[in-house]
Amino acid sequence: MKPLTLPYLCLAIFIVSSLSATLQAQKLTFDVYRARVITMTGERYRGVLEEVSDTDLRLTSYHGNWIDEEIPLRQIRKVVIRRISKKRAIITGSIIGGLAAGFASYKSLQRNQTSNDINYGITLTFAAAGGAAAGLVVGSFINNVTGRVIRPLDITNPELSLYRQLEPFTYRHQQNLIKRLPNIPQ
Repeated sequence: MKPLTLPYLCLAIFIVSSLSATLQAQKLTFDVYRARVITMTGERYRGVLEEVSDTDLRLTSYHGNWIDEEIPLRQIRKVVIRRISKKRAIITGSIIGGLAAGFASYKSLQRNQTSNDINYGITLTFAAAGGAAAGLVVGSFINNVTGRVIRPLDITNPELSLYRQLEPFTYRHQQNLIKRLPNIPQ
């Protein structure tokens, strides 16, 4: 039974990952991004990236209230955006951590044999679970640290440059994309 453990483990991981990818592909949800805007004068604004027009950027608070001011695109020095939902990073970290710890445990158990098959399975299971928990923490931390910095690329027309870069991340744009999808009866 021990030589067949790796193929069964790989098959189980393949089935679980394909099912999770299939289930995630069926959701009609969109990502919401939080933004930190820094202007040329040094003012800072924080909020959810709601919408962008040809001239202005609008942010909302995390509770859905409009922030009083519209920020002109020509005054923006940079925008740092991060995804609010950590779900994707946590799932990816858990999968990678579980696989890495499970594989390391499998290789270690080949060198140091256990007394019976039950101990072998328990050791392998707990190692994979511990790796998944560690990957969950690391994935959450990486999601908090990483962010995308957007700056005006074209000096001659910074408004158009910022508009094109920021539009795909806005709440309104993603909502409009979902509305365009055809309704498929189930």
